[in-house]
Amino acid sequence: MMVNTKNKTNNGIHVFDQGAGKHHGPIYAVHRNPTNPKCFLTVGDWSAKIWMEDLKTPIMSTKYHPSYLTSGCWSPTRPGVFFVTRMDGVIDIWDYFYRQNEVAYSHKVTDEPLSTLSVQGSSNTGGRLVAVGDTNGTVSLLEVCESLAVPQQNEKRAIDSMFEREGKQEKNLELREREIRRQRSLESDSKEMDGSEKEGKDEKMEELLRKVDADFLAMIKEAEDDESRAVASGLDTTIAEEK
Repeated sequence: MMVNTKNKTNNGIHVFDQGAGKHHGPIYAVHRNPTNPKCFLTVGDWSAKIWMEDLKTPIMSTKYHPSYLTSGCWSPTRPGVFFVTRMDGVIDIWDYFYRQNEVAYSHKVTDEPLSTLSVQGSSNTGGRLVAVGDTNGTVSLLEVCESLAVPQQNEKRAIDSMFEREGKQEKNLELREREIRRQRSLESDSKEMDGSEKEGKDEKMEELLRKVDADFLAMIKEAEDDESRAVASGLDTTIAEEK
């Protein structure tokens, strides 16, 4: 859920549960990308997902990790790097600048479940020291290599372009799905109208048949009456001649 106190429309509340891609369990971490605030990271169940504010579905998702995820955050210095902690005591580091389908680095910190983490530094400096806490209250301080902390050339532009491309693709999918739903609704309404028209035609046909039957029966009755009158007239003539 996103709450904007400056937006009075819908009380400034936007809920990201209207489409596919949501987490299957509790979300344990939400963190905006430090260089692209429209994009944010969520961590829950076995995956991490990247969202954009104006979309109802995630634009990117990690593959399922082998253990339940417990926390996560972006690197303060590298736009394409984020960290996640796991229940099996492992910290995973993803580097989307190089690849999006595999973890860049994994490290076993402890046998206890990890519960939280924080990366030291700001957008200008730091990014190498990572504090990780477990469920026993132990904090471990790790240092990552320089390549995971120092921004790469054109990284911000490349990551922004990646997010923009994935966002456009997701918007096109949403528009396509909306168009399919609209088309199905129109077809359903058309079928209902066709059914109503058919019922109206059937009623008119039945009425016409009833009228034809009534006219035919009236004609037969009239012919029988004429025949009866003719027979009666013939009998009268025969009786008169005999007299």
